[in-house]
Amino acid sequence: MKTCFISLVLFSLFTIINAQPVTIVSPVTRQTYTLPDLTPMQTAADVQTALFAAESAAKSLIADAATEKAADVSQENDLVKAVGMKNDYITATNNFNNTDVIPYKKDLDNYTASGTKFNDLLTKHNKAVLANNALPAKDRKVATVAALNKEKAQIDTWAAQLAKWKDKLDAAKAKLDVKNAALQKQQQKYEPLEEASRSKLRASVIKLKGLSDQLAQCAAYAGKCHDLQTTKFKADAAPGTGYFNSPAYKSAIADLNAYQEKIKSY
Repeated sequence: MKTCFISLVLFSLFTIINAQPVTIVSPVTRQTYTLPDLTPMQTAADVQTALFAAESAAKSLIADAATEKAADVSQENDLVKAVGMKNDYITATNNFNNTDVIPYKKDLDNYTASGTKFNDLLTKHNKAVLANNALPAKDRKVATVAALNKEKAQIDTWAAQLAKWKDKLDAAKAKLDVKNAALQKQQQKYEPLEEASRSKLRASVIKLKGLSDQLAQCAAYAGKCHDLQTTKFKADAAPGTGYFNSPAYKSAIADLNAYQEKIKSY
């Protein structure tokens, strides 16, 4: 019996020494709520006080959730605005590509192909001129010289056409650059707004998940309080009573869960 008594005393001392309160921290305000350890409680009144602490912490967390949701409204509005601007940018970019860029590239490809043919003919012509000029004057044929001169006139005409074509392409490219710069400015307006609003909403998702976890801890703690009241202290307590079973709490949790589901994609 003496050994058993000593063991019980040691166990009690160990329990008291290792008694740890439950710490609840709001992810929104960083406010800390300390729920006392239930192990050493001696009366139903002590447990009731602990239960009240859990309920008070939960009410504060619910209020923090409402504050966070209210703060998210402006972020959601900014995101809607940014997405609208993004869609306008995408539409403008598609129109720019179809109306301006693609025709320009097609014209540029045709110009490049024509320029390649021109260079080939010019190279061939210059070789022929050099070969003809290398002949003694008496060996040069009038027909050959006439053909080369005719070809030179065609080359000059072609060169003039290419020069005008290039001027046209340069003017078109300048217009493309202006439109592209305007599109870039349009992009630079919506991208920071979209990223900032999404970033803040993603942070809110984390905060609200943390709030849900902290509320679950409060509810679990309250459940232990009720169990102590009814089992250890035989206190009369109607089942399903208390803040955590109230319509207000259940409605707040349902709203919180629904809102988290709504913004989880951010």
